[in-house]
Amino acid sequence: MNNWKTIWNKRGIVSSQFSGNEYERFCELKKANGFDVAVENAGRYYRTFYDSWLTFFERVTNLIGQDINSVFEVGCGSGVNLFMFKNRLPEAEFGGCDYSESLVSSAIISTGCHGFKHCEAKEISTTPKFDIVMSESVFQYFESQEYAETVLRKMIEKANKLTYLGEIHNKKYEDELIQHRRKTIENYDEKYKGLNKLFLHKEWITDIAKDYGKRVIFTDVDNPEYLNGKYEYNAYIF
Repeated sequence: MNNWKTIWNKRGIVSSQFSGNEYERFCELKKANGFDVAVENAGRYYRTFYDSWLTFFERVTNLIGQDINSVFEVGCGSGVNLFMFKNRLPEAEFGGCDYSESLVSSAIISTGCHGFKHCEAKEISTTPKFDIVMSESVFQYFESQEYAETVLRKMIEKANKLTYLGEIHNKKYEDELIQHRRKTIENYDEKYKGLNKLFLHKEWITDIAKDYGKRVIFTDVDNPEYLNGKYEYNAYIF
């Protein structure tokens, strides 16, 4: 078990008793996914993530249309993304996996669905297929590029219409990000000892997509309040 896995396994289960609106639930689930860091303007921080999700959904429907019948998330965490999808696609089928048992439980609570599995990302099956197969802020925790390739290929093979990778750490900015974190996080090297991140070139994704006759659209992670955002990218494979 890698050190990141130990951390995620300590995450608690979100409450099933919730009476707030969609945005408030989004914030709670986002915090459970590790986005509960101290920032100068918390309201703007979470609002930007929420607005970015709405932009993401619009882009997805522009690419593949409104006829979306199923969504599967690798590294589903608390289920925040599937919760948002379900609010817009109440008749769709949802599933996912995560290596944190408590977060899988949270995903079941937040979506009301039971198509989730407690397992490693590389253990997902390519069947049954889903219209959208996605992963957000997960690939940087993989142990190696070889592991990431195994997962990405399975995701592409599992997707009927679209494979989405969100918040991929850009290999181009690896040194710059590490130096930035050292400047902004006190005792960074000590706090993050043994907690390495995986950085990937965009060309790595494009080359794998070509093997399946797919094209890729890359977008920026646009959240000025999010420390890592300017060093990351999103990829839509279809």
